[in-house]
Amino acid sequence: MDFLDLLREKAFLGREFLTWLWFKSDVSGGRIEIPGGKVVEVTYLDRMTLDLAEAETPQSVTLKGEHSELREGLAALREGKKIEEARLSLRSSDNEFTTVIKSTWLSFGSFRTPPILPAQELGEDESAEATFLEKAALVEEGMELVDTLFRYFLELRISDTWEASELPALRRWIASET
Repeated sequence: MDFLDLLREKAFLGREFLTWLWFKSDVSGGRIEIPGGKVVEVTYLDRMTLDLAEAETPQSVTLKGEHSELREGLAALREGKKIEEARLSLRSSDNEFTTVIKSTWLSFGSFRTPPILPAQELGEDESAEATFLEKAALVEEGMELVDTLFRYFLELRISDTWEASELPALRRWIASET
């Protein structure tokens, strides 16, 4: 099996991850507690695309706008559509990151960090290099949040807890008429 075949075979993990993340953020009021005491606030924002890629004629649903209805997305999930991409906000401590995550390859469509001070507002002893390093540190922090959430999901996904309680709760949430 070549590398691309392996990626295609495992593409379901990104879709399951985004669905699970939406479920966890919805039922917990946006606060997801990671083992070890870390809390990440996750909010699904103004755009989500769901599709039925396995069908003979691909079908997709795109939810856009600040007031997109959750029930429309849940209805698409009930029809068998899977999350292809979603725009979400991740907050930990004082920093908020906005990203579009594409599920098939688990890649970023965009990634926005909290703002930093422009170089001209920094003191004389600070430079463009310091500004760059601060931005790079914020990118790393935000990506680590996504990695931490995905690692938590994978650990849960391969545990006995997944089949015993998490998956049934996820299915009930999808079936609900929110």
